[in-house]
Amino acid sequence: MPAPLKVDLSPIEDQALLALTQAKGIPPRTQSRATVLRLSAAGWTVLKIAQYLKWHPQTVRDTIHRWYWGKLDSLWDCSRPGRRRRWHNPNIKSLLQFKISLFSYQLIFILFSYISYIYLMLFLHSHGVSTTYTVKIYRHYLDEALATLTSNPYQLAADIYGIGFLRTDKIAFNLGVAPDSQFRYRAGLIHVLNEAAADGHCYLPQTLLIENVIKLLTTTDHTPEEDALADIIKDMALKDDLIREKIEDQTLLCYLPTYFHTEQNLAQLIQSRFCQPVAQDMPCVRAWIERFTKSHKIKLSPQQQLAVEMAAYSRVMILTGGPGCGKTFTTQTIVSLWKAMGKSIALAAPTGRAAQRLSEITQLEAKTLHCLLEFDPKTMGFLRDNQNPLPHTAIVALEASMLDLFLASSLVKAIQYGSQLLLVGDIDQLPSVGPGQILADLINSGHVPVVRLTKVFRQAQQSAIITAAHQINRSQFPTIEPISDNPVSECLWHGGGHHPKHGVKAISEIITDLIPRLGYNRATDVQVLCPMSRGLLGTRNLNTVLQQLINPPSPDKVEITRGGNLLREGDRIIQLTNDHNHEIFNGDFGIIKAIDLEEMEVTVQYGKHTVVRTRADLNQIALAWSLTIHQNQGSEYPVVILPIYTQPYMMLSRKQLYTALTCAKQLAIVVGSKKAISKALRSSDDQPRYTRLQHRLESAFLHPTIAI
Repeated sequence: MPAPLKVDLSPIEDQALLALTQAKGIPPRTQSRATVLRLSAAGWTVLKIAQYLKWHPQTVRDTIHRWYWGKLDSLWDCSRPGRRRRWHNPNIKSLLQFKISLFSYQLIFILFSYISYIYLMLFLHSHGVSTTYTVKIYRHYLDEALATLTSNPYQLAADIYGIGFLRTDKIAFNLGVAPDSQFRYRAGLIHVLNEAAADGHCYLPQTLLIENVIKLLTTTDHTPEEDALADIIKDMALKDDLIREKIEDQTLLCYLPTYFHTEQNLAQLIQSRFCQPVAQDMPCVRAWIERFTKSHKIKLSPQQQLAVEMAAYSRVMILTGGPGCGKTFTTQTIVSLWKAMGKSIALAAPTGRAAQRLSEITQLEAKTLHCLLEFDPKTMGFLRDNQNPLPHTAIVALEASMLDLFLASSLVKAIQYGSQLLLVGDIDQLPSVGPGQILADLINSGHVPVVRLTKVFRQAQQSAIITAAHQINRSQFPTIEPISDNPVSECLWHGGGHHPKHGVKAISEIITDLIPRLGYNRATDVQVLCPMSRGLLGTRNLNTVLQQLINPPSPDKVEITRGGNLLREGDRIIQLTNDHNHEIFNGDFGIIKAIDLEEMEVTVQYGKHTVVRTRADLNQIALAWSLTIHQNQGSEYPVVILPIYTQPYMMLSRKQLYTALTCAKQLAIVVGSKKAISKALRSSDDQPRYTRLQHRLESAFLHPTIAI
């Protein structure tokens, strides 16, 4: 059962906790936890306790939850690891002696709920389900868990994070569910569409969907028939579990409903809210620009001048361009113009690092888009929407290439009528991790004003990194200096041998020798970027290698292992999921500050946030000494090391190579053969994404609706 957020203490328990808070030699954190429980029992709210102790509210909730489940665990004891769980008679005896609690309604209810949990655990263990997932299943379904499992085990994949289709399919097989079960077919269809969304697609053509589902569901004894899957797709469409759309060439497209409606609504919102230009006195605007440039002793290029003027009258506008072309300065000038016009300005970016960079260049407060739109964990939605719009009259969104379908829709929906929106991003970088290619679709629709900065300024031309990035973008072999003890430029190349194991050795030597000699801190200044996670030169293996080099074990560093992954105090980590309770989001970076093996807790510092992770939450974080190029989007580092080899799983596309190189601020080192670089330049970029936003925008502007 879910743990309540108010603690009920017996007189004996209250006195014991009071003594704990007053005793000497007790760790302060333990005493603070005791205080939390006593204040909760006295009727204090979670928020009030958090303010009193200066804790995060979620930490207070976790403390109360641990007390609650700890009382359950007192009824149950474990013998040595590997043994079956069994009733421990001394615990039962002590429980019976505790007469007041025994006959209280709360304890009786807990006892019966726990017996239900034990039965579920034994049932799931007999079918190969781990204790971790058993707890998740029970906490979600409570006493309905067994009924759900026996009626439709595939419901687990839809309801519980971390229990995906493949694990659910294994559970269902162990429970005796037939391989041609309609539940299995439906779950397989939804799983394939979700996997496509993870690859950036908003839909799949029906023929491709069926093809992929057959591959997924085929076993040694069973192969699904195309007609059977087509019938189920049709039935799911009738029940609105899927949406099918027939396009001009009679191809059927299959959407999950949220993707279809979000894509459709986004196009309509952009057309209705941003189609009418702002009435503006342009001679006055040009006069302001002239005064501004003279007072700051600067000169705008014709493209930059055009961008600033367009920002004065455009409801929505896109500013794009490569490194060194002046996007940052142009954005600064536009923000200054809007301030002079008396506009209320909001600055935001998809990630915390990008928001921090935006704040630095404008000298104004910048937030992540989730914070700007005020995400509410209770409703799993944003508080800012069309009913409660942002109070600002001008919004700047940096790193717009990272906007996926849902975040872009939420942003546009929250902008009030009459406001202006500036999207700033590099169209040549990788698209968003999530579904859609919003920036590309907006530009290609031809209905959103776009200024593309192409002139590389003289100062930027002196940067070998920027020069190489533009050469790569033009599919030209980059000018990179062979690595040496005394490099001249900031864009270097290390041959790295012909095999990935040679690349691992080369990266290790660069980290241990060259990086410190050039004056960089290998723990804070360096980021290794890989195209993939698997293989010798994938992030999984390199994270283990780099952890030993940069943050080696020592007697004063505590370690913890979960699922074969070792974490150590001092490790750099990346958040893998959104944790809205702690305002930590997918892609945020942190440092492990402390590990408590007694409580099985890991304390992580995310910028200004300190979050305590339980052992069960450790699947939400991963080592970040090495990252995939997509994971690193929106972040920059003083030094970037990029391995590139000819092995199939290591192949980069031109866009990946370009994106990785532009993440380096002071030094970029490419490790790999020139043949591999040439192949990357010739390789086709990432496959086109299945998205209809561009078509919907064209249709919306062809048949416009007028906002009232």
